Amino acid sequence: MRRYLSFYFALLRTSLRASISKRAAFLTETLLMIANNLVFFAMWWIFFRQFQSIEGWTLDDMIALTAVGVGAYGLSLVFFGGTKSMAQMITSGDIDPFMTQPKSLLLHIIASKSRPKGWGHLATAGIMIGIGGLTSPATLALVFLGQLTGCIVFVSIAIIAHSLPFWLGAVEGLSKKYCDALFLFALYPTNIYSGMLQLLMFTVIPAGVISFIPVELIRSFSWHYLAWLLVSTAAISTVAIFTFYHGLRRYESGNQFGLRR
Repeated sequence: MRRYLSFYFALLRTSLRASISKRAAFLTETLLMIANNLVFFAMWWIFFRQFQSIEGWTLDDMIALTAVGVGAYGLSLVFFGGTKSMAQMITSGDIDPFMTQPKSLLLHIIASKSRPKGWGHLATAGIMIGIGGLTSPATLALVFLGQLTGCIVFVSIAIIAHSLPFWLGAVEGLSKKYCDALFLFALYPTNIYSGMLQLLMFTVIPAGVISFIPVELIRSFSWHYLAWLLVSTAAISTVAIFTFYHGLRRYESGNQFGLRR
């Protein structure tokens, strides 16, 4: 484990330096993402000015959901931004250079890039924490727990989605839309859905695991919800690892023999 952590942090230092090397572009992307998120949240603020609650959820709950959802997505982009390139890399054979090194292949790929937009999401999460007054030690700990587990779920689903080319060929667009849909649904309260659609929100598109369960924990702590959150996160990440390495058996080399440092 120590060896993997050392390797990961070495990758992270390199990817972070690369992401902030162009300062103007970095700041522009970050500020635009903050603005985009705040405009989206403003629509919820307008909605709750007209309607006091939705299925028992108030504006305060939506603030917590936004803090958890965008924070989790921001962490996934900053610390595991390589997931968004996986489908294209598999299709073009660009994972060959990663396979030449005696390191964890999956970790190497997903940690190989850091996306500047992630910092905009993290900044938005910080703003939401301040606006919602989610600053007590217990509440803040639950927010951070939700962001951490949400990050793991976002990364895991991205790995699954971007592993589809192992079986389906050039479907990068489909993989991207699937991941984008997950982020969008994670910013809506899952309790507005019912029946089969709500089941989908906890399985095929596990938006409920990312944001709904953490917010329920913040609203009223429950060991049942905590266990549900941790078990669901572990199960999804296990499926992701299995999916990637099972698909890797079908991988056909693109004959890219370059070296990575």
